Amino acid sequence: MGEVVESEIPNGDAANGDGAPPEEPSAEAGELPLSKSARKRLLKQQRREEKKAEKKKAAKEEKRRKAEERRREWQEKISSVATEEERAAIEESRLAARRERMEARAGERERKRQKLTKGMEEGQRIVVDLDFPGLMAPAEINSLMQQVIHGLESRYCENF
Repeated sequence: MGEVVESEIPNGDAANGDGAPPEEPSAEAGELPLSKSARKRLLKQQRREEKKAEKKKAAKEEKRRKAEERRREWQEKISSVATEEERAAIEESRLAARRERMEARAGERERKRQKLTKGMEEGQRIVVDLDFPGLMAPAEINSLMQQVIHGLESRYCENF
């Protein structure tokens, strides 16, 4: 009577119908498959990185656009001036403003440098509260003392 013929299923999953092999968790060379929360965390991190790259690209484009606009405004200002003397005066005022900004930055850098130098010479004052021996085992107390002594010795040896 009727024979049952098995249909040939192409390599792949019949459920997805695209002929591609079924997806399996990636377990490459000793790598364990990620848990659901780990996959979510990884996906969030990737999204953050993509968003950061987009923001950086947008900021760079905005900076370029503003620079182009300033350049265009400067060219319009220069081209609208009739005489050569007025043009020279405008350029001189622009250079003077730039010099003032650079001097202000240099002064700020020097103040920062002096502050850091003073901090290096005088050092920072540190207080370590060790008033909890009742909460520690004798071995922990000895270990803590060794760490404190090592820290102090290395600090004093750096100066010589």
